Amino acid sequence: MEQALDIGKAHQRLIREEKSDVRFFGELFPCKYPESDIKKAELDEVSYQDAKGVILEYEWLGTMGTTQRHYGIFYDGYLAGVVCFGYFQAMNTNKGGHPYAPLIGEKYAKKGIQLTRGACCHWAHPHSGSKLIAYGLKRVEKDGYKYCIAFSDPLAGEIGTLYQATNWYYLGFGKTKHYDVYTKDGKIWMNDRDFYKKYKFCGRKKMEKFVEDKPNLFVKERLPKARYIKLLGSKKEKKEMYSVLEPLIKPYPKRRM
Repeated sequence: MEQALDIGKAHQRLIREEKSDVRFFGELFPCKYPESDIKKAELDEVSYQDAKGVILEYEWLGTMGTTQRHYGIFYDGYLAGVVCFGYFQAMNTNKGGHPYAPLIGEKYAKKGIQLTRGACCHWAHPHSGSKLIAYGLKRVEKDGYKYCIAFSDPLAGEIGTLYQATNWYYLGFGKTKHYDVYTKDGKIWMNDRDFYKKYKFCGRKKMEKFVEDKPNLFVKERLPKARYIKLLGSKKEKKEMYSVLEPLIKPYPKRRM
């Protein structure tokens, strides 16, 4: 039975709608954007800085995270979107071994990569995102990666629409609890990873103790993200990984109407 998530529009869709509004880009600030004919789209690797320009403008988290590989889609030579891959960000090794071995087996556990960031400009063709993800997956597969992990964040209004469109497997929400420090106006002051790097401790109780004498700060639990996985490699390799993964696959979540 599919899961219905009671969340609003995705953050990136809201940004695109705002930027496409005629009040901002028509009557007051007339401008002409390149024709985004999906049949004429060109895809290629892009630099970190070029990818950063798109990500910081459109992406929910507003950071580049652990990105190492960056691919873009172009219309008439103009960059219209990027997808970024990098190191795994959620690596719980408390139980020993590779954390993703239970998903695809020990043989392939160390041969994965994470799709860490992705965004398209408001004027890009609606199918740019799915075409870009498919291209990026082919590139990392060519480099020897056997699977890719990606997350959708309900706080950003995400249900993983593009992952569903490009046939990823859905694994449900994570269970690991994380706590971040926020300012009283609701903005994140420091996430748990950076907090640990700076102060060498984390966890709800210790972090709440830290903010006791700081009235402008408070600790808030981070909602778990939904996880998707895409199997790469040969038919034989996919079959071996799928034999381990199959019992964990869940029906795609849908946005509650």
